[in-house]
Amino acid sequence: MTQTNKNKVSKRLIVTLSSIYAVSPFAIDSYLPALPLIANEMQVDISMLSVTVSLYIFGLAIGQLIGGPLSDRHGRLPIMMLGLGIFAFASVLLTTSSHISVLWSWRLLQAIGGGIAIVGVPATIRDNADGREAAKLFALVSLIMMIAPSIAPTIGNFILSIHSWDWIFYFMAVFSCLAILLAKMFIPHQSSKQKKELAITVERRKGIKFIDVFKHKQAIGYLIAQAFAFAVLMTFVTNSSMIYMEIFKVSTDTFSMLFAANIIGLIIINRLNTVLLNSFEPALLLRCFLTMQFTGGLLLVFSSFLEPKSLTLTVIGFIIMISANGGVMANSNACFLKYFGKDAGTASAVLGAFQCTMGATISASAAFISMGYLQPVAIIMLISSSIALTAVIHSNKQMRLADEIESST
Repeated sequence: MTQTNKNKVSKRLIVTLSSIYAVSPFAIDSYLPALPLIANEMQVDISMLSVTVSLYIFGLAIGQLIGGPLSDRHGRLPIMMLGLGIFAFASVLLTTSSHISVLWSWRLLQAIGGGIAIVGVPATIRDNADGREAAKLFALVSLIMMIAPSIAPTIGNFILSIHSWDWIFYFMAVFSCLAILLAKMFIPHQSSKQKKELAITVERRKGIKFIDVFKHKQAIGYLIAQAFAFAVLMTFVTNSSMIYMEIFKVSTDTFSMLFAANIIGLIIINRLNTVLLNSFEPALLLRCFLTMQFTGGLLLVFSSFLEPKSLTLTVIGFIIMISANGGVMANSNACFLKYFGKDAGTASAVLGAFQCTMGATISASAAFISMGYLQPVAIIMLISSSIALTAVIHSNKQMRLADEIESST
């Protein structure tokens, strides 16, 4: 079949999981070029349309909390297909929207479907690989998640050049349907024996609850680390246009180049992490990349106070901080999910929902309190990075303590 034994995952499965994971990042950014057109057609301020970005992230968190436990109980494949189906259905309904409140409703439904689908991706990786191999797969899937938002606006622009804005949502529906076909063909199906074992397991136990994930002393640090490292990324995305174009007065073309530099940095570190995983454990690499992010934060804060007009130092600080996430996300996923076996779906749901919630909350807070200044944004990014690094150091201590106790007994 698609995969024969643990740590031997086929390329077809990797492509399938990456495609499913790319659905939501693509959905967030592909329709951004159409916002002015939609706002004009519905006769509302464009800010009312911008709300749909935060609304989507919120729905994504809800969907993951729904899909995670369901995938533990009924298997990864059927729940991922259900989520993709809901996403496709909502995408078509979005084309019929004539009022902003209706568009908000279908956008929320679309996000919930996306969340139900993507939560099964890290759980499926956990089912089929562990250790360094799992971290490599997470790195590859994370790479797709980084690339999708960067090319999505270009695809949206192309669609707008030949069709009306509703065709962007038709494209989303078609993309998710193709992901369903890939999932059906290449994601491992449960055998009759596995289904029977799952039924017995469900009958004997209720499984872990969401709160139990937060109580896991060794895993909680990796959960916190991923959420706050993601918040660093979201804070940059949310505030970068204000900082570069309003504070430093760069042109839109220059801003696009500076923003792209961070994407390139993410990709380089992502690929470097994959190479390093051949020699080092994910936990060690995670700590190194978080230290890198923290160092970039220090540079950004110091330059914002000592050299506030230095665009060069600001750009370097941002690139170091954002690029580090290319190694953080994959390793934190692997380190966190290794503590959860058959409950990987529930654990993944908590991880994804907490990550989305913290990312949206912290980035929005930074935008609100920045008041057109760089320093508040830089300080919030540094604090977030500090929390992430401290959490991993704590988890590593807990892991060493557990190992010492186990060896002594």
